[in-house]
Amino acid sequence: MGKRKLQNSTPDVMSLETTENDQMLDKDYKGMGVVYVGHIPKKFQEKEMRSFFEQFGDILKLRLSRSKKTANSKGYAFILYENEDVAKIVANTMNDYILCGRLLKCQFIPMNRVHKDTFKGAGRTFKKIDWQARNKDVHNKVKSTEEQQKSVKRLLKKEKLRRRKITALGIDYEFPGYASVAPKPTKKITFPEDDEEMS
Repeated sequence: MGKRKLQNSTPDVMSLETTENDQMLDKDYKGMGVVYVGHIPKKFQEKEMRSFFEQFGDILKLRLSRSKKTANSKGYAFILYENEDVAKIVANTMNDYILCGRLLKCQFIPMNRVHKDTFKGAGRTFKKIDWQARNKDVHNKVKSTEEQQKSVKRLLKKEKLRRRKITALGIDYEFPGYASVAPKPTKKITFPEDDEEMS
């Protein structure tokens, strides 16, 4: 929520301190209420949350915060209720409620303290990116001649620094290293064109 300072990824209480430059939702969301829910169990996803919290009233938006890297839940969410009084009841009722072995932390947040990007992407299904497969494809990608030469230069540079460190330590040690097997860049040979036409 904007530039609020959080003590950890799932704080018990949200800090409601905001800066003057924060843009809030109070203009277009009058009469509605937002509830912060923390310490959410890992298996309690958007579908389960909506089904559970809709028993109190109509939910307009729900955003479960997720990691962009792993797509796993960060353990806290924001729920936008159509009625402010309902949101206050949810916060009071569900605070310190034990769910799946975890103690929920709920807090009502006034609209003039809710950042405009709080529910950004709330209506979209979070797609998990297979970073391992993506990195594998990048690693196994066939390199061009120019990319191979850059890799060789980088390896030779590292090896040169390593040799300097060994020498600086007073160690007399010689090893062939990568320089002995590194492919040498090919030289283009140009042949002068004959002025006389060959018969």
